Amino acid sequence: MSKVAVVTDSIAAIPAEMARKYGITTVAAHVIMDGRDYPDTEMDMAQLYDRLEQKDNLPTTSAVTTSQFLQAYRDLSQKAEAILVITLTAAYSATYGTAIKAAEMVAEELPNTTIKVIDSRTAASAQLLIVLEAARAAAQDKSLQEVIKTSNEMIPRVNDFSTRDTLFFIDKGGLAYDATAWAKAETESQDTFRAILKLDASTDGITKPVARAKTRAQIMEKMVSLVEESTKGKKLHAAIVHTNVTEQAEQLKKLLLSQLQCEEFYIAEAFGATAVKNGRGMMQLGFYGSD
Repeated sequence: MSKVAVVTDSIAAIPAEMARKYGITTVAAHVIMDGRDYPDTEMDMAQLYDRLEQKDNLPTTSAVTTSQFLQAYRDLSQKAEAILVITLTAAYSATYGTAIKAAEMVAEELPNTTIKVIDSRTAASAQLLIVLEAARAAAQDKSLQEVIKTSNEMIPRVNDFSTRDTLFFIDKGGLAYDATAWAKAETESQDTFRAILKLDASTDGITKPVARAKTRAQIMEKMVSLVEESTKGKKLHAAIVHTNVTEQAEQLKKLLLSQLQCEEFYIAEAFGATAVKNGRGMMQLGFYGSD
């Protein structure tokens, strides 16, 4: 029996190799398309992106279900003394509340298993980095309280900036929040622009607009500047989660590595629910600096 098992949702886009190495369990969000409910980790992504490009009869998403969490808790109770769940921001999804509800439901059934749930106050790449540090602590056989402490210390440290080809999907999905005006301006304007949005503890877990530019090259340069300003010469720990733009993600990584010292850098493709909420062309950069 290990001391702590770490669980997260599929929005974190944990790569399979990372999950195996650190024992991270992922529970899947859902995509509803043509009346069918798909775990988003099992989607035919080419088919999904084709549908999204039509911008008609769009798929929708739903959170991880109570039954999924119950099954994960029961399975992991056979392997660990405690379970720590780290979800995407509660402002984006019911997943956080569902994880808590499931923990309450299973408490009498699993009296020897302690279950705690943390709202990461972010999503995707920044969420990945928080989960990774928690899993590293758990892999070192630290106690539940120590792993929770590690997670809570990471949440305010991690920054998250994102850019996408269009704000249409994030606005239609109700996740634009303070960037709603920019989404409206994009729809009404004949001049196209690209935006950088922020989503982390500093924004209280909701989307806030940061910067705009005309071209993809300009927006990447702005993202690099923002990272430099935030890390202040420290070593970079970073992850990019993207929606079917591997080449652009690699380009952004190359730009960042040309300007900063890097400790670790991960690139992962998002699963279906993230694609539905952002469309093709999203890059979400999570990062923090260390001495």
